[in-house]
Amino acid sequence: MKDYKIIIPARYNSKRFPGKPLVKIHGKTMLERVWLNAMDSSASEVIIATDDRRIEIIARNFGAHVCVTSSEHKSGTDRIIEAIEILGLKDDEIILNVQGDEPLLGNKLMDECASLISGNEVCIGTLASPFTKGERLDDPNLVKVLVNTRKYAIYFSRAPIPFNCQENKLENNEAIFLHHGIYSYNCNTLRKLPKLNMPPVFDGENLEQLKPLYNGIKIRVGEASERPGPSVDVSEDIRLVEEELSG
Repeated sequence: MKDYKIIIPARYNSKRFPGKPLVKIHGKTMLERVWLNAMDSSASEVIIATDDRRIEIIARNFGAHVCVTSSEHKSGTDRIIEAIEILGLKDDEIILNVQGDEPLLGNKLMDECASLISGNEVCIGTLASPFTKGERLDDPNLVKVLVNTRKYAIYFSRAPIPFNCQENKLENNEAIFLHHGIYSYNCNTLRKLPKLNMPPVFDGENLEQLKPLYNGIKIRVGEASERPGPSVDVSEDIRLVEEELSG
């Protein structure tokens, strides 16, 4: 396993769920649960990147390494890019972006995603799973990824791929997968991202992974060995996470 570091971007002012990282789930904040899972991975270091003093204080209290960043960032990736500069990381170091609203993302999947990075050939990695029966293809929160025969991403979309596909035709499909929002990068690639042009389709999809694809950077898609549990987007999702934890 190659050495890698995990950076967890965390912000307080989520539009749909303010204070989300600090919400309690069975007695622990969601952010602490994400951090504990990350600490169980093979990562050599786990850093929380935040612009919020409340998050900083609580994270330091449960023992986390905290990197304080600007409040001007529009995405978690932008926050991570500033963090690698503050931390002085080298271009060839591998970073895993673990979102602070993924309390059920296991350490095994973190290692799997980080292992996709390979020299200059694979600079960005991510994970996906086959669709299962009953998953709604028209749900924009379920991001679909189309891959080629070498398992590199061709396109990501919130819309059904292809547009007239029936649910049962996506089961065990070898080209279309359900995307999971976890990414690995080398620092050199992260540093390039702010200079790249945004694709014309971005406003329609609102998927930042389309930016490197549009600019010719390959994204390797690994098939996850297990399905991660639900992430937390709105307050109603907390109940689903608690149910999963209760088993």
